[in-house]
Amino acid sequence: MDKRERWFSEGAPLFRQLLARNGLAGRLPTEDPYYLCPCCLYVFPFESVAAQILTIEHVPPKALGGKEMLLTCKRCNNDAGRDFDSHAQKRSEFHKMMAGEGTKRPMRATFEVDGIQIKGEAQNTGNGWLLQGVTKQNRPEMLDAHESALRAASDRGETAKLKFTIRERFSPRHADISWVRSAYLAAFSALGWSYIYRSALDPIREQIKPGSSATLPSIIGFNRSHNADIRQIMIVQEPEELSSVVVRIGHYTVFLPDLWNTRTLEELAQSISKLRAEDGAVPLSMNGKIVPWPTKPMYALDTLNP
Repeated sequence: MDKRERWFSEGAPLFRQLLARNGLAGRLPTEDPYYLCPCCLYVFPFESVAAQILTIEHVPPKALGGKEMLLTCKRCNNDAGRDFDSHAQKRSEFHKMMAGEGTKRPMRATFEVDGIQIKGEAQNTGNGWLLQGVTKQNRPEMLDAHESALRAASDRGETAKLKFTIRERFSPRHADISWVRSAYLAAFSALGWSYIYRSALDPIREQIKPGSSATLPSIIGFNRSHNADIRQIMIVQEPEELSSVVVRIGHYTVFLPDLWNTRTLEELAQSISKLRAEDGAVPLSMNGKIVPWPTKPMYALDTLNP
């Protein structure tokens, strides 16, 4: 039995158990096992594993250092990679570049010397900047003029006053959605169906749908000083106004609804906004229970409530 089959076989009976506990077992079409995609809430039979309709999801995205954690349907997995995760990756690379850290790939940029501007690529190697024009993106005469300006400064024994601007395009909103989605999936993997199968999570599921026009209240904080490798889930009990499931992934902290339906997502966001600094960080002290970071679906609440 491979990993996907095992995860399906472990999750399907717990999902049916949840439905039975809520008087909803009759909603499944047959007595066969079914797995619920935690993103779109569509159910899939066991045959979906072999057909590769259910796929392994990395949390956070693989390009951002994520590890295999759970199953989602292929459509949700692929669409998120295209519509959200790509933006999170570009923003992460931009932050690293501006912090002077080495980046894996160059970013689009424009370079200017003596008012002569060309298009190119910039990359921080960790030991300095690598700047180069891209021939196909510029008219030959502009490249020649730019090179002449650099050469003239060198002939005068001067360092050319080169200005460059990063032109990489990404949507901060879509990048934030990627991190909220990762936090939601980590919380599902740790806590199980009993946590996510509730209306309090509906706004988040609506937001992470590709193409959705929904707008979540701000439930995410960014702190550059946090360890990029941190992975943590905390069930926060104090302060009461921040009662929530807090998921920390590197520089990002995401606040999700708590286990007791204490407050709406909007109320939680209002409490967070009162603490948010101008740089987006949320400096606070919280007390609660640390939940082990999942390396596979753990279903902690489902196994506590058979």
